[in-house]
Amino acid sequence: MLTSKKVALAAVSVWLILLVSGCGEPQEPAANQVNQLVLSGQKIDQSLKDLSRLEQEDMALYKSVLDKGKNKNSDIEALLDQAGNHINERRMVLKQAEGVMKQTNEDTADLRVSLKELSFENEETLAQAEKVLDQYEARARTFENFVVSYQHSLEADEQLYGLMRKSVDPNLVKIKRAIRVRNSEYTKLAEIRKQFNLQTKAFNGANAKLVQMDQEG
Repeated sequence: MLTSKKVALAAVSVWLILLVSGCGEPQEPAANQVNQLVLSGQKIDQSLKDLSRLEQEDMALYKSVLDKGKNKNSDIEALLDQAGNHINERRMVLKQAEGVMKQTNEDTADLRVSLKELSFENEETLAQAEKVLDQYEARARTFENFVVSYQHSLEADEQLYGLMRKSVDPNLVKIKRAIRVRNSEYTKLAEIRKQFNLQTKAFNGANAKLVQMDQEG
């Protein structure tokens, strides 16, 4: 007859057996594995916040450049230098976020394989975990479009500021055209950002449901 201590040890042994995969490695619950995507998403969200802050500062610079640029006697070189530094800083932040997303996309592929190997999760939980991954991948595809659009916006900034540096004989027609292109690119970027935010909300909602299922299970 087993003592209470032996029963407890037996229960632990059974639980460990359930958590061991075919290769002998302990398995993490689906919610725990998917949580890594959430952590990566937080890093990307922070990068986007940094970009938004820099954009606000750049918009103030942009308005100052346009206002002073109307006066042929104004020296806007210092403002243009500052705007150029902002462009470089935003490129760096964007590249960091892109690197995090790229790594997470690779991890997502591995995660799909890992979820299929789980032996102790019920079908509903696994289905929800797959849904979370689907939402994340949709978000990642939109982020790729966001990066491309953002790069176009920065290039439009550079084109405009480059034209305005030619203060000796500025081509007003080209400058006005560059302003229209620049504004158009940022309008496109705003639409993609809006779509990305909606997909982030969908991803967070799907993950919250997965966490709830895990807690109830």
